[in-house]
Amino acid sequence: MRYMLILLVLLPALASAQSTGVIPRPASVVLLPSHDSVPASEMRPVRLDTPQGNTCYGPNVYILIISREETTIYSRSPEGYENGKQTLGQIINTYTGSKIPCMEIVDNAAYEYRGMHLDVCRHFFTKEFIKKYIDLLAAYKMNVFHWHLTDDQGWRIEIKKYPRLTEVGAWRTEADGSRYGGYYTQADIREIVAYAAERYITVVPEIEMPGHSSAALAAYPEFGCTGAQISVPATWGIKKDIYAPTDSTFHFFEDIMDEVCDLFPSHYIHIGGDEAPKAQWKSSPLAQSIMKQHQLKNEEELQHYFMHRVESYLNKKGRTAIGWGEVVKGGLSNSMVVMSWLDKSAGIRAARHGNRVIMAPRGYCYFDYPQRGDKLKAIWMLPLSLRRVYAFSPASHSLSAAQNKLIIGGEATLWTEYVKTEDEALHQLMPRLAAIAEALWTGGHQRNFSDFKRRLQLQHPK
Repeated sequence: MRYMLILLVLLPALASAQSTGVIPRPASVVLLPSHDSVPASEMRPVRLDTPQGNTCYGPNVYILIISREETTIYSRSPEGYENGKQTLGQIINTYTGSKIPCMEIVDNAAYEYRGMHLDVCRHFFTKEFIKKYIDLLAAYKMNVFHWHLTDDQGWRIEIKKYPRLTEVGAWRTEADGSRYGGYYTQADIREIVAYAAERYITVVPEIEMPGHSSAALAAYPEFGCTGAQISVPATWGIKKDIYAPTDSTFHFFEDIMDEVCDLFPSHYIHIGGDEAPKAQWKSSPLAQSIMKQHQLKNEEELQHYFMHRVESYLNKKGRTAIGWGEVVKGGLSNSMVVMSWLDKSAGIRAARHGNRVIMAPRGYCYFDYPQRGDKLKAIWMLPLSLRRVYAFSPASHSLSAAQNKLIIGGEATLWTEYVKTEDEALHQLMPRLAAIAEALWTGGHQRNFSDFKRRLQLQHPK
């Protein structure tokens, strides 16, 4: 089947790869003789075509051929065509006002999951900014937007069956007495999900549990261990609140997941699992009786029981749960995807167990950490340089080849305790987004930091 693209909408100048002007660097570039080139101003309409052989077989694979006669993008999928168009747009912008060398690019991603996260709970960002964020991800061929929608400091997703989640949970009183917050309506979410889909980006929502629950419990204290009325906290750090592991709480989450799954077509739903405080479970007669009833040895096993109840419900709906690295404690189901954030150890443990893994170790992937030269914002934050991000590899030398294949990709995270504005968010994101994009798209043996910096300079000239 053939497709014709009459108008090529060029991206803003992004950079270049090796001799071609692209980030992330393509897997293979073959330049034709130097005298064989075409002026950028004379670039003809781009033809999209399906290859006749088996060369392009993956969803993100494309072949781009630039010749004097025409420019052709071959792929077997719309996503592959889009990747090819992104590459071509970067090349044209790199060679604006000069001649483009004729070339053939055969390209595909090293990892299927290439994610970027945004926390909108600590600080809220508008729908328009979320779209801008997605545009940046698309420009660098990232394919997952991990949207952190609930936490202690705010519940940001409208759930129609539980309106107080946004009426109460989306707002907090700051130290100066001002009211701060916001949330996304279901119409907003559908619009953003559709916007991302047009750019071949999957939006993975995160609904935190069993900890990081203060905003929800401020709205519905009956699902907490104490039943006490609390307020949405305006300070950072791990709070003591945790959901009660009761049937009524699980029905609450089933109702929520019904609406979440209706809004997000993503195969993956992130259900948190990190930094869950256990003190309220230890002092709760009800939680202790549930542990005894199900023969659970400790509160870590109770957390596994909690997470597995919600995960099983998602499985029945045809979805797969992602959990932070702590989900490996107390038991691990076969279907849970583990996102390893403290370091790689939880991911290694999960891969050895046979689970799929997404690596997001904070020492390489936490973009709330300051870039070199920035002022440190919190005691736990260490400088995270561009070079360090570029050196990231999801694979582990301590795993076998078969186990490393269970690592489906990686993700960088942008937590926003100390990121208040859009400009601050973009400062934390760029240019490290370009580095993580190349780390996840381009095979390790093809990466070269000096060449990357050269290409990055073309994108951001001084």
